[in-house]
Amino acid sequence: MNFIQSFTLVLLVKGRHEFTRRWLTYMKNINFHFPIIIADGQDDEETDKIIKEINNNNQLSIKYLRYNTHSSYEEYYKMKLDALNKVDTDLVMLCDNDDFILPSGLKDQIIFLSQNQEYISCSGRVLNFEINDFNYTTHGKEISFLSSCNYYRYDEPLQDWKSQIDSVFTQFQPNFFNIFRTRFLKIIVEDEVRLNFSDLVINEFYIQLRAATLGKSKILESNFHYIRQRGTSSISRNYEFSRDLLTKDMPTDMRKLANNISEKICELSTYTKQNLYNIILDSFSKYLNYYLSCTTLKFRFSRLYSIKIYLLNLFKNKMVFFLKIKNRISSYINLKKIFLLSDRDKVILLKKELLYIKSFLVKQN
Repeated sequence: MNFIQSFTLVLLVKGRHEFTRRWLTYMKNINFHFPIIIADGQDDEETDKIIKEINNNNQLSIKYLRYNTHSSYEEYYKMKLDALNKVDTDLVMLCDNDDFILPSGLKDQIIFLSQNQEYISCSGRVLNFEINDFNYTTHGKEISFLSSCNYYRYDEPLQDWKSQIDSVFTQFQPNFFNIFRTRFLKIIVEDEVRLNFSDLVINEFYIQLRAATLGKSKILESNFHYIRQRGTSSISRNYEFSRDLLTKDMPTDMRKLANNISEKICELSTYTKQNLYNIILDSFSKYLNYYLSCTTLKFRFSRLYSIKIYLLNLFKNKMVFFLKIKNRISSYINLKKIFLLSDRDKVILLKKELLYIKSFLVKQN
């Protein structure tokens, strides 16, 4: 099997040039040999300059595409689809510039999909790390490994579609960073362009549900292919649901999601479309009720919340040394858990990859 001809990595970027520089440097350092497509929504010269500077010897196989996605999410969806239409390989994966690829896990998933044609996508466990106590930074002195993302569905779709829908909304697990068969991811993104969700959270729910209607997906339990940086998300930073509710059209988005997904599942099951439509709305209501109860307390009890934040900051400032020790211990324990979950014959390679990422992040500071 020719691995290089089987897989393409698509990096979606918009600004945050310092992270793109870090990402490209890392990819060059690990000698990443698969083709890369960089879809840049910023529409300026900076990303192109960074690529030419770091990839001056063409060690990385990069195709650079420039877009302007400033006006709307629709332009982002169109950029994603256009980039996927440039992919020539059977397999593809989307990537963010503040995260890192773990090559050993990536290879195992490519092998799995090549040997199991009935699956449209697969993933390992997605890992997490933070720098300097969740600072928005590319490098730092304190690098901590966090627990992996939670997983509830190792084989999708579940046998019962009501259980599948309920689980997607109430037991969130990521599939954005799955390796997909390109033709199926294109179908999903074509839907994104057509439906043009105004809310990216609803859009992510749609990706998960739509993938389940297209075929089987697998989580390789002892595999790790991707590690995300926490504290850098442009969506979650300073996020306020009430503000989002006013600037987006979540009710319309959910009705579009429910209508489209219920139609697709209806073709695959004995459920009626109306029944499925109601199940989707009910499941989303459960998610929303839980989410709102957790996020609105700071507004209902603003004084108590202010006192809590003050005390936390005071404690943090007074106990910096002990917090550093705590973070180091937690990071060590999390790494041990990760290594225990990994295949025995792969744990040495995984350990080498993660420790290299840590030294890379510190060394560059």
